[in-house]
Amino acid sequence: MLGILFLIAVSLDRTAAAPEGTYSLLLLYVGLAIGVTALTWRNWWLDARLTAPMHVLDMAVFTVIVFSTNGSTTPFFLFFVLPLLSAAIRWGWRETALTATMLVVLFICAGWLVAGSSGFELERFVRRSGHLLILSLLLIWFGIHQGVSGHLLGLQDVEGDLDKPESPLARALQLAMKVTKARRGALLIAPTGEEACEGVCSVGEEHRTVSLAGSAVRGSAPSVFLFDATSNRSLSRPPKGHFRFGSAESLLDLEASLPLGLTDGLAIEVRTGTCQGWLILSDVPDLAVDYIDLGRELGHAAGSIIDRQALLEAIENGAAARTRLSLARDVHDSIVQFLAGAAFRVEAIKRGAKSGAAINGELDELKRLLVEEQAEIRGFLLALRSERALDLADAVAELRVLAERLSQQWAVDCNVMADSERGSIPIRMQLDLQQMLREAVANAVRHGRANRVDVGLAVENDHLHLRLADNGVGFPSNDCATAEPWSLKERVERAHGSIRLVSEPGSTNILIDLPLAGAAA
Repeated sequence: MLGILFLIAVSLDRTAAAPEGTYSLLLLYVGLAIGVTALTWRNWWLDARLTAPMHVLDMAVFTVIVFSTNGSTTPFFLFFVLPLLSAAIRWGWRETALTATMLVVLFICAGWLVAGSSGFELERFVRRSGHLLILSLLLIWFGIHQGVSGHLLGLQDVEGDLDKPESPLARALQLAMKVTKARRGALLIAPTGEEACEGVCSVGEEHRTVSLAGSAVRGSAPSVFLFDATSNRSLSRPPKGHFRFGSAESLLDLEASLPLGLTDGLAIEVRTGTCQGWLILSDVPDLAVDYIDLGRELGHAAGSIIDRQALLEAIENGAAARTRLSLARDVHDSIVQFLAGAAFRVEAIKRGAKSGAAINGELDELKRLLVEEQAEIRGFLLALRSERALDLADAVAELRVLAERLSQQWAVDCNVMADSERGSIPIRMQLDLQQMLREAVANAVRHGRANRVDVGLAVENDHLHLRLADNGVGFPSNDCATAEPWSLKERVERAHGSIRLVSEPGSTNILIDLPLAGAAA
């Protein structure tokens, strides 16, 4: 197209006197350009082979034509910028600098050859030489900074596909085939360090799973390359380097790839946090050398899809594990503790029955406690389903009711006091407070042989302060750290709070601080 444009411009501009040889050269150049375009239109191998020779030919032809039209005063001087821009876009700053050097040398040499002509203007020639040098420096700078900041295909391009009921491998392959319009493709993944791989193969919209004993791509293969198994050709290019030509069989295991229908196309390495593999796209229309750079982006996007799915599964598994632990603590601190207290009461009733004491009243009391515990379990389930806040006054009232029931269950004097009943707390924190109170009373009676437990509650600066004190046997001061109740400690840590045990013979104090914003324990 540039040759045709140059030919038309020279023909129309009557001020640019050009010898007949110029038109012949232009016609020959246009014919050659059309022929090369036709040969390389669907042949990426020939396109890569002819890139450098045609670039050199472009520079030589433009130099001859520019100086054959009015010499140093030619109006077509700006055509020198086109080879520079082509080098900056096609390659990098090194090739752009080499092109600029060759153009400057050609321009000066051509100017020296026509310096003796009558129309030669030295001042204009020097000025244009300076312009060419400045333009060269600008395009070299452009070549240095032309790298794309970030991937062309990010997670925002594939988030809409993540909710589909397909495996992440099928989604990644579907994305790559959609972008490249490939009719066939395969994505084969293996754990890092292993040879056997599994994946998915696709022909159009049909997917099937495949398993291979080894990788379809050899270990020495570059991260992205074009291949043609029929002609036994391959082409690759490092991010900052030149084309590398080779054979397809040196990079591909043809015995593994050909049965999948992958005879020609694009092979892309895919890496994730735990796996590595290859994305192979075949039967790609208009496959060209530019697909090498696109392939790197597709590899990053495919890895992102697989990594994100693994992350989502890890989050779900972690949430399920936390839920199991939370339920285990709640069951331990409520039902298990209540059953322990009930067994404690049953044992007392048995001793009373052996001594001939009336036990009907004790049995009625135990029945009442069982009914109340049933109501507590229902409240526990309701709290798990609710996210609303609870007034502190209501929370204190419920704790006092629970303390009274614990007093009867464990034969202990349990009291709840609050510095202030203004404010609110998450309902989940109220459930945690109830379970902590159950655990503290049970531990005080069973392990500390206490007969009194005092509970202090205060809310200050978005924190809830809880103090649990009993008159049990206590612990030596050097054993406090190891004596912290594990169930209480786990619950407090899960809520991003802190717990401290202060104990001495005859007294034990548990000091708990909970942030109101961390009540998801």
